[in-house]
Amino acid sequence: MKLYTDDELTQKLGSLSEPFQPTQEQKKTMHQSVFHGKNVRTNRRTLHWKPAFVSMLMLISIAFIVTILIGKTYSLSSGFFAKDVTDSWEGIIMKQQDSFEVTNYSIAFDGETMGIQNNFMGESFIGTDKSDMEIRKAADDYQAKLSKMKLHEGKFQNYTVKKEKERYTITVPGENGFTYTLEKTAPRQYVGEDGIRYSVNNYTD
Repeated sequence: MKLYTDDELTQKLGSLSEPFQPTQEQKKTMHQSVFHGKNVRTNRRTLHWKPAFVSMLMLISIAFIVTILIGKTYSLSSGFFAKDVTDSWEGIIMKQQDSFEVTNYSIAFDGETMGIQNNFMGESFIGTDKSDMEIRKAADDYQAKLSKMKLHEGKFQNYTVKKEKERYTITVPGENGFTYTLEKTAPRQYVGEDGIRYSVNNYTD
């Protein structure tokens, strides 16, 4: 057995540790795999997350738009899918069928003018065998009920009639404008949004 001096033992022990020391190239490779690899994984995760987020936003937007369109379909106004049939109502006359206590409407469509008349006979409603106080009260009641009706007498310009399925909406523009919706119940029979039933003198689109 060979005996080593202290210096020789120290040298031998030092040489044993040499294979476990990475070279400069090994250190560089390890550094790149650790730090650059982490960046690659982070980028991939971001690329997968963004399309999912964009797809979710698109689905929400589509659902919102469809909801709005469906709501407009059942609107009592002009309606998103309504068809303009104003020209086909030229010369149409509508007459109220029901004997309502405060109205007896007739509606005439003549060119660009729509005329509304209330042919109700106020005297027959109020009566003549009453005192002056009773007549005044009856007249006030009549006017109060009449003011609540959807339609009022007058001539209205530039009206439009729009059709959506069996529903027709009359629109009058302007400061005193209004909309009035009718539903077709038979070829020449309609009922208004206030429940008043009408018949017309001719077939309409």
